[in-house]
Amino acid sequence: MLTGIQSDLAGLHAQSKFLNEVIDRLHTENEQLRAAEARRTLQPALRELVKLADDWRSRRTSLAEAGHVDLTRLCDEIVEDVTLLLDRQGVEEFHAEVGAAFDRHEQRSVGTRPTENTDQDGRIAEARRPGYRVDGNVVRFAEVVVYKFTPPPAP
Repeated sequence: MLTGIQSDLAGLHAQSKFLNEVIDRLHTENEQLRAAEARRTLQPALRELVKLADDWRSRRTSLAEAGHVDLTRLCDEIVEDVTLLLDRQGVEEFHAEVGAAFDRHEQRSVGTRPTENTDQDGRIAEARRPGYRVDGNVVRFAEVVVYKFTPPPAP
């Protein structure tokens, strides 16, 4: 009789272990679904925050050209605040480096600049806007101008 009870207990233990594994897996899947839904719900607001940062960067450039130093500083502070908000939501800002090779996985060319130097061909001439990543995935490409080799005119 004791052997039968031990056998029943072993069976109940195995069944309990299996059920706990199923519950853990379902909990993990549920958390993943909830996180994806939360990201999907936040996406429009995050896109608007990115646009807001872009708008204030543009205003800063215009104000700097007009010589308004105090207002350009204010624009920089607003961009920094928006960037911090995005960062808290898991949106990472990244910048393209002038002179680096163009990387179509993270950058989008918005123009070209002619160069007679073959070493500059395919390299970044100007970084226009930063890019953004969420969980390592690019959600907006960094916008850049890329050098394009143009041979010098024949004499």
